[in-house]
Amino acid sequence: MIDNPWFALALWLLSYLADYYLTLYSARLYRQGAQAHVAFEGSLELTPYYQADIDQLRRVSLRFILAVVWSVLLLELIWYLSIVVLKLPWAFEFLLGGLVLREAAVLMRHARNIALFRAARAEGQGISGKITYTRRLSLRQSAVELWAFAALFALLAALTASWLLAGGAFACAATGFQHWRRSALTARPSVERPSP
Repeated sequence: MIDNPWFALALWLLSYLADYYLTLYSARLYRQGAQAHVAFEGSLELTPYYQADIDQLRRVSLRFILAVVWSVLLLELIWYLSIVVLKLPWAFEFLLGGLVLREAAVLMRHARNIALFRAARAEGQGISGKITYTRRLSLRQSAVELWAFAALFALLAALTASWLLAGGAFACAATGFQHWRRSALTARPSVERPSP
């Protein structure tokens, strides 16, 4: 991946495309009956940049296309600067690990959601009743999950001296902190007080 930027770009594109289209698939499953048992306050999508596109189930999104083009150009520029100009291959490895391993953590969440939503929309799959997640709780759960991946990647990075894993640990921790901060800014659900 260090010597051949095309492999790194292909890995990034594959993971980024998978994230977007698995989110769309999850949103469709959610609307096809899973929401009868599992409800999310606000958008199913946690990233504000993509919420409108996911909410409208857009298969082709101008926002997504622009993000892909921008990320590919930026990744190529950073490869050139870190490998060719500065001769710091670890910097590119760290960045690539941050991008790809954070996506890997998100893809694991998609797999879990897809399994849950498929079970929720099918009768007799062991789900009864309904649970509603506030936006605050969804963001906090995401933060905790990302921190767990950050801890795993950090441990593996320490054991293997891998800049790729260190980048994954950093990106997961940073995104986890962003989600926790956004959860703190989300209005707390009002609690009804008993009348005197």
